[in-house]
Amino acid sequence: MRLTSRSPILSLSIGFALALVPAYATTITTYSDPSSWAAATTAGYQTVTFEGLTAPGTVTNYFGATGVTSAGVEFIGYTYAGVSDIQVIDTSISPWYNDGTGDALIQSMDRPNSSSPLPYINIVLPTSVTALGMDLWTASPAALSYTITVAGNQYTVPTVSNNTVAFWGITSDTPISSLQLTLSGSAYNGGSDAFLDNFSFGASDLTAAPEAGTYLLIGSGLIGLVILRKRLTPEKTQVH
Repeated sequence: MRLTSRSPILSLSIGFALALVPAYATTITTYSDPSSWAAATTAGYQTVTFEGLTAPGTVTNYFGATGVTSAGVEFIGYTYAGVSDIQVIDTSISPWYNDGTGDALIQSMDRPNSSSPLPYINIVLPTSVTALGMDLWTASPAALSYTITVAGNQYTVPTVSNNTVAFWGITSDTPISSLQLTLSGSAYNGGSDAFLDNFSFGASDLTAAPEAGTYLLIGSGLIGLVILRKRLTPEKTQVH
């Protein structure tokens, strides 16, 4: 009878021990310096410059479901009404926009009132991307902060004035499928604009293995199961 009662105890104990083993979580590292990001990224990454996607001295709208698509990356802009609309601009047409790099992506942040949804840029990535970086700036006004959402995490990214770009990049130990950008401080019923240029993407040089602490917890759980099994296993009766 004792052997029958110990089996459920062993099963419950094993389930409890396994529940203590932590689930693996994505580790994302952010960078504000392009050189540091490049040092943490495998050589051979690609960069989308948006050059040639609008005629000199003009702005070109992209209304399609995939927005501006280049090198397998989709840059889709959404208005406050959820309509797909994003532009590529020759930044040299205005001193308010000109960052000195030529063509760039621009998303209007205009909305009718403060309760209207914020327009945003949705970037859809190819498979197996674990590193990305970009240049950001704003106009009307300058130096607004971006809110960038990656893998359920939100990051506040400040920019600087006078059309000087701010770099922001990340590396991850698991692939990133998409990210969203908006301007948290943009004015409603006004002409705030978000700019993005030189979007780089590739693979980080980080390993995807769990951290040492995770390995230790997994090992401790297995050791505990062995000890528990020994304690709950009945001793064999010797026959003399």
